[in-house]
Amino acid sequence: MANGNTSSNKYTSLSQIDSTNVQQLQVAWTYRTGDADTSNRSQIQCNPIVVDDILYATSPALKLFALDAATGKEKWLFDPKDSAANKVSTPFGAALNRGVTYWQEGEDKRIFYAAGSWLFCVDAVTGKLIPSFGSNGAVNLREGLGRDVANYELSANSPGIIYKDLLIIGARLSEG
Repeated sequence: MANGNTSSNKYTSLSQIDSTNVQQLQVAWTYRTGDADTSNRSQIQCNPIVVDDILYATSPALKLFALDAATGKEKWLFDPKDSAANKVSTPFGAALNRGVTYWQEGEDKRIFYAAGSWLFCVDAVTGKLIPSFGSNGAVNLREGLGRDVANYELSANSPGIIYKDLLIIGARLSEG
């Protein structure tokens, strides 16, 4: 869960690390995405989540990845620019992603995340799009707004929150 739990209160009852032993912590592993663009000031603002010992996060190029949380070994990588649903001209540009959302019902485990004006639904186990979601696994957030927004910036950069079977997610809009 982002920020500690579904309430996002940044609290955990875990007690393994405290003020008496925090100075003994050491780096367990490092993962490098390899897609930072230093000439374009790219950055990672994603708050990773860990579910069932799998860490889910996004890279500076908005690629979604899953890592074994204990070893840092990559399990899969999803690039939204390669997805079948996203074969249109989509300006990712300076788009940011601040996190992902996890949903599960039985064996169906999904990661929802936004890249620019696209919302993706990815199988949390395989890293593949869920074709039954939106149009082949993605929703263009510019569609269905009741007016032409082609000349306006629209980007969802925060993780949504799940309430029952609803994903609630905000977006950053052009000031125009």
